[in-house]
Amino acid sequence: MMRMNPVQPKHVQRSTRAASRALAALLLSLLAAPAGAEPLPAIHLDELQTGQKGYGLSVFAGTEPARFEVEVIGVMKNRTAELSYIMARLSGQGLETMGVASGMSGSPVYIDGRLAGAVSFSFLFSQGAIAGITPIEGMRRLGEVPVAPLAGAQATSGDAPSLAMLARGSFPQQLLEQHLSRLASPHDARTATTVHWQATGFGQPVTQLLERTLERFSSGLGGSAPAAAEPPPLVPGGAVAMVLVRGDLSLAAHGTVTDVDGDRIYAFGHPVLGLGPMRVPMAPAEVVTTVPSIASSFKIANVGPIVGAFDQDREAGVRGQLGLVAPTFPLDLHLRGLSRRDYRVEIAELPALVGGLVATTIFGGLTAGSYSSGDMGIDLEARFDLAGHPDLVLEQSFDGASAGLDSAVYVLTFASYLMSNDLEVADLEGIDVTLTQSARPRAASLVGAHPDRQVVEPGDEVTITLELKPYRGAVERRTIEVGVPPETPAGRYVLLAGDGSSIDALRTGLEPRNPATLSEALAILNGYHSRRQLVVLGVVPARGLTVAGAALPDLPAAVRSIFGSRGPSAATPLALTILDQHEESWPRPLDGVVRIDLEVRHRPR
Repeated sequence: MMRMNPVQPKHVQRSTRAASRALAALLLSLLAAPAGAEPLPAIHLDELQTGQKGYGLSVFAGTEPARFEVEVIGVMKNRTAELSYIMARLSGQGLETMGVASGMSGSPVYIDGRLAGAVSFSFLFSQGAIAGITPIEGMRRLGEVPVAPLAGAQATSGDAPSLAMLARGSFPQQLLEQHLSRLASPHDARTATTVHWQATGFGQPVTQLLERTLERFSSGLGGSAPAAAEPPPLVPGGAVAMVLVRGDLSLAAHGTVTDVDGDRIYAFGHPVLGLGPMRVPMAPAEVVTTVPSIASSFKIANVGPIVGAFDQDREAGVRGQLGLVAPTFPLDLHLRGLSRRDYRVEIAELPALVGGLVATTIFGGLTAGSYSSGDMGIDLEARFDLAGHPDLVLEQSFDGASAGLDSAVYVLTFASYLMSNDLEVADLEGIDVTLTQSARPRAASLVGAHPDRQVVEPGDEVTITLELKPYRGAVERRTIEVGVPPETPAGRYVLLAGDGSSIDALRTGLEPRNPATLSEALAILNGYHSRRQLVVLGVVPARGLTVAGAALPDLPAAVRSIFGSRGPSAATPLALTILDQHEESWPRPLDGVVRIDLEVRHRPR
């Protein structure tokens, strides 16, 4: 078995993390801008007239907001149950030709010396810069919503994979794209929100995945702004970022500040994640340039230091608060084998999104620091550091053209369970992941097994010859010794030998377990095996109500085949009791399950 990277003792990690949070809160209070003038009064919808002119503010380069012109077209009434929208034509700063640029979400619009609202959306394939503007009255109502307690703001449930699913060890590759789709803001199919998603440091397969998932997205452009003596203040028209991943790789949604009321910030003019109460790091941004594009013009920006947190994400916009601390956790990714790279990021601790963000970072780091297509092998080690609980330690192996994505999705499912289970939302202190990459698949398929004799007695040792078919190799034979338990009853005794994941799935079906606490669940998860372990179960026909003849759940094909199942929806009903489990480490990953039938006879007394 591979060794995990050395880690600090838990009490050291805990104290370090607590000190970091206290320091973060202190720094945020120092970075928070002092309260300015009273917010401008609002102009009401019923005061607006077609042809009325005003102006807006947005950053098109640098950090200083620049003026653009606005002409009211009309009011789109009751577009939603709560909101009507101002329709306007924008001009100046090149908007006439490039259209409304993504990153302008939240740009404040002023008419008659009063604040009308925030640029929110535009129309796909429209000529010119026609924008929908969210009235400021709806955005300011967010100020009436109390700051949610941290636990309530982050909680989610009902989405976690079951322990039986986790035992299988393999999951649909589209799971990552499904999780990333949660980042997309819901909107009318005929319109496009003007938020801009920007990722840096990720390899091409991940950026292509993000492009398919997110509406307005750019990669490899921008990044983190260099440290400055003082970050630019968040002012109306200033650039702002909602930061989900920060560090060697980054992912953030960029928009514009609409209004500032003391330490309260109102921005975007539409939902970004649609999560309602939440805590996500907030940072000012520096716009490098605004890129005109026939498809969709967009801003390239660098993210500044964290100065607070967004805590409300609703239909009218997003509210932030200077000095408020959003929970994050570190993810350390180590690439070994074919390359040697180390990445460190901080990820926003949003239970509904953690799994997807973690998997995206892992797969993105692999694709950036090595490669992820073509035949390969990957050994995964992952350690989840959990406050108040023992670590969850995972070891697994993957082979084939999708090994990189499979390893990322594997971590995704376990992270999703920790954050979305019905027992307790885990408090993640950190995740440490090592991917050791090989240039070719290593797995050997179990294709046959033969005992040295068919008839045995309780207490005997049986020699089993296993037949294994390596990747592009000839069949090999290996022998193992398996004992027959002294309490084995006379009659049929079946050995099921296979890779650790397949046997875990089989055992979970034979002996379902329903933990009452997260600690109990973690004990089960830490007992799961990897494909680098050969596990042998000794089973006999059940007596009484051990499993009550219940049908097994959806098992891996390798397990179904040994019982002649007709398919995933027709798993053969089995009534078996597990008497023994034998396991040993294997020099290469294994795949499949084989069945050995024995007959147990007791000696006459």
